[in-house]
Amino acid sequence: MSAIETTPLLIGLPPLVDGRSRVLILGSFPSEMSLAKHEYYGNPQNHFWPVMEALFGIDRSAPYAERASGLLDHGVAVWDVIAECTREGSGDDRIEDARANALVTLLEDHPRIGHVAFNGGTAHATARALAPELFSLPGVLCERLPSTSPRNARMRLADKVEAWARVKRWLGTQ
Repeated sequence: MSAIETTPLLIGLPPLVDGRSRVLILGSFPSEMSLAKHEYYGNPQNHFWPVMEALFGIDRSAPYAERASGLLDHGVAVWDVIAECTREGSGDDRIEDARANALVTLLEDHPRIGHVAFNGGTAHATARALAPELFSLPGVLCERLPSTSPRNARMRLADKVEAWARVKRWLGTQ
C-alpha cells in the first residue's frame, strides 16, 4: 500500500497595515522563506527591501520589525492577493487552489488607502481572477508595477527603483 501524497494548505501572512496607510502593495503569496520567517519579502534575493531602502531610506539590513514599522511610518501597507493555497516550492507558477484575501474589506476598513500597487504580473492577474471587484472600487487606483522577485532578473534594481518611485508620488513625498 502506497501513501497518498498531498500538498499541505499554506496560509499567508496577516496584512501589514494601520490607520496611516495610503498605499497598499499587494504581492501574490509569500515565498517558502517568507512564510518560515513570518516576514514579507523574507528572501534576501528579492529586491523589495532594496527598493524600499532606495525610496524611503528604510535600511534593508535592519530587523524586520523596524523595516515593517518604517513602511507604516511612510503610509505603505503590504499584503497578498492570496490568503491560502497549495504550492510546491516558492514559484508563483506552482500555486493551486488559491483563495483570495478579503481585499475589499481591508480597503473599506482603511479608507485612506487610495492606491493599490501590484508587485508583478502574477499578483495583478490573480487579483483580476479572484477579486475583480477590487478594480472597480471608487477612489482606488490599481496599478501593476514590475515584480521585485528574484525571478525578474532581466530588470536591473535601478530600473525597478525608478518604476516603483510612483509609490512615493502617490504618497506626495516626491
